[in-house]
Amino acid sequence: MPAQPSRLWWHLEDVLPIAQHALAAPERRLTRAQALAGSATHPALIWESEPDEDWLGSNGVPIWYDKDGSPRRVPARTWIHTPTGTRGTPGQPDGAAGFLRLDRRSRDRRRKPLIEVLRQGAKAGGHWFVLDPNAAHTSDGIQVLDHHDDIAPPDATWTPATVTCREVVEIELPALIADGYTVLGGVLPTFDRATVEQIADILDTVRVGDMPGEHPRIRLHGDIAVICWEVDDGHDNPREVEVDRVHPDPAGRYALGVHLWPWTVASGEVTR
Repeated sequence: MPAQPSRLWWHLEDVLPIAQHALAAPERRLTRAQALAGSATHPALIWESEPDEDWLGSNGVPIWYDKDGSPRRVPARTWIHTPTGTRGTPGQPDGAAGFLRLDRRSRDRRRKPLIEVLRQGAKAGGHWFVLDPNAAHTSDGIQVLDHHDDIAPPDATWTPATVTCREVVEIELPALIADGYTVLGGVLPTFDRATVEQIADILDTVRVGDMPGEHPRIRLHGDIAVICWEVDDGHDNPREVEVDRVHPDPAGRYALGVHLWPWTVASGEVTR
């Protein structure tokens, strides 16, 4: 059984619109999490921990519905250990923990309301909303970080493989993948620095014939790989928007786009 992390991770660009909906809505619905928390009605994110996923949604009314008619929720980004079905989330300590009030102020001046943490984190270049369920009522229990560092359990076995994905124009790349783990339905790869540089060069080359936003771009800032998308709003020249930062692990390898793109084994076989 793999060791589970102590934190949950959501991509910030998924979470902020839901938080804004909860704040802007004229009314709020009563949720099980609010009832268990014994809280008065306030704008909140609702964390639901289910067997298949951990979800965040809004308690705002009118409810925000997706195209399929279900209430809008976003899943935590994590790994699954397929042999055991174990997910890389710590679980919910109790149902009351799922009521994440957005506007609560604390006597501890270091602890800001959740909505301020989200907004200020986004302005500072953060990309990930991180929740430690066992410390959610402390200044360190809720954070916004610029990179995702709970990539795989420390006891994962890494196996050589050739991988690819649509975002890197289906080029086949040497990687190490975590044996028995999936992310977004694909494998969990890491790459050496030379391969990351190769990906960056190839994406710069195909950009010449790209429409804005067709493929990402990779910028290397020292040891950090920065993932950007080109955005064209129809009024100004296209501009690059940073969506993630990837720091090298202790072995100098990069989990590039692991929690953003579904990577697959290119040949259908893993090299052992």
